[in-house]
Amino acid sequence: MSDPRSLEARAHELRDRAGAIAAGFSESADGLTTAACERAVLRLLGVEGLDAVGRPLAHEVVERFAALGPGRIAGGIALPFAAAVLEYDLTPQALALEVAEGHVDLGLESELLQEPERRQSAERAVREWMDAAWHRADANRMATGELREMLREPTPPLVGVDLPTTSAAETATIAASTIRAGADLVRVAVPRDRELTRALGEEVESADAADDPALAPGGSQRGIAHLRHAVDETAAELGRYVSLASRAVGLAAPEQAVVAAFERVDLLFSDPLRAVVELGVEPGRALADHRFAFRIVQRAGTTAVIGASAVAAAPEMARGEPLGATARSGRALALQAIGVALAGEAGLSPERVLVGAAPPDLLVERATLPLGVAEVALRRAVFPGHRLVVDVPEAAEPVAGWPVAVVAWLPGGESPALLMGHAPAGAGLLDRLRDAAAAAGWLDDGRAIGAIRGAVLEQAEAALEAALATLRTLAAEGWEPLLGLPGDAGAAGASRLGAARVYERRDYLDPLR
Repeated sequence: MSDPRSLEARAHELRDRAGAIAAGFSESADGLTTAACERAVLRLLGVEGLDAVGRPLAHEVVERFAALGPGRIAGGIALPFAAAVLEYDLTPQALALEVAEGHVDLGLESELLQEPERRQSAERAVREWMDAAWHRADANRMATGELREMLREPTPPLVGVDLPTTSAAETATIAASTIRAGADLVRVAVPRDRELTRALGEEVESADAADDPALAPGGSQRGIAHLRHAVDETAAELGRYVSLASRAVGLAAPEQAVVAAFERVDLLFSDPLRAVVELGVEPGRALADHRFAFRIVQRAGTTAVIGASAVAAAPEMARGEPLGATARSGRALALQAIGVALAGEAGLSPERVLVGAAPPDLLVERATLPLGVAEVALRRAVFPGHRLVVDVPEAAEPVAGWPVAVVAWLPGGESPALLMGHAPAGAGLLDRLRDAAAAAGWLDDGRAIGAIRGAVLEQAEAALEAALATLRTLAAEGWEPLLGLPGDAGAAGASRLGAARVYERRDYLDPLR
């Protein structure tokens, strides 16, 4: 017979298993660096924007440094870069431009670091630049706090809108209209990073370095800076604080964490395993990137959001077998639990890690909407102390039914932190989503809502068992059964996206320590 107390015990077991796996991943990741980590380091040291021909400057510098061989980049770019800045008496930005033009070879500076005095001088310079980076992040956090005090801050649950991908100016215009329609938060998607685009064999476009930031993609660093200013102006006009969120999937998690810190992004949607499942990114690469990214998030004071959208189904898809709703639910929960535990390993407290309430693609038909009751109950049991984010899927069919479904899902626990819709339909959903959250609160306040039971409890238990089975398999057999990797890990790793850009650290100066 199903028993809610058994569900709680199994949820505790799931947390422990995910925590143990994440601890092992974190330990391994601390011995690695990646191309994205080194790009983030350059951004922290003061390198930003585009080079003379419109390529992302940090990307181009790291590419040239990586071309010198894995032995170079394994030691990190920070010290050779600092040694070159001191040698040529340039600013970090000016030196980066010289490197991108091919006028400076950082390999020569790597040799200079063999001299103790030069190394000590380079280390001091890196520490000074890092202090300046954290000062910038702290100033942004203070500015956000002051704005929250000055303007009326909405009471959770917030209602947010996903903005379409377009230029910064157009994104800002749409953001302003949705904020005036009542949105408490706007979220922008970050364009695919250059490394991922190349790895996928897609055409890489370069921008004009002299372009107005308003013409930059809305989710780029220049675009987000423009959007943040526009959001603040509209918020001030209305007398209430409006949050900004960004969402990225690819090979640039550390860079996006830096952008969030530097451009006052309130919420960073960053799912460690979504890119592994959806794009075929090598798991070790994704985890190393996110380990580094979460350490930046922790220091900068940003809030992370770990979604529930990673559903590993490659083996079944390869065999042409359908993966049932219970298995999909369990696998998504297991991978989400690893992501949440990975954020915890980086020092993020539960109140600074929000969790997706349910896999959006699991609930895109009216017939499956009742499953949301079990999904929400599971996450409240598995992630105590973490508030939920309810993400309305983009599929049009369930939109009308979602607000009503939310009323059924949410009673019996703390209200969610955020409910997300989509523009332009998102603006029309705002009042309905807000009313749904309020109605769920009325039920909690006015009636005694008991534990889940019957078919909902059975669904939750089955999904939880599927999640536990996923973690047991991962711990015992690695990623192959979940991702369809061949047994030879070396050959498999080389064939997956981003695997060739992971390096074992050697004589590495960690700028985040």
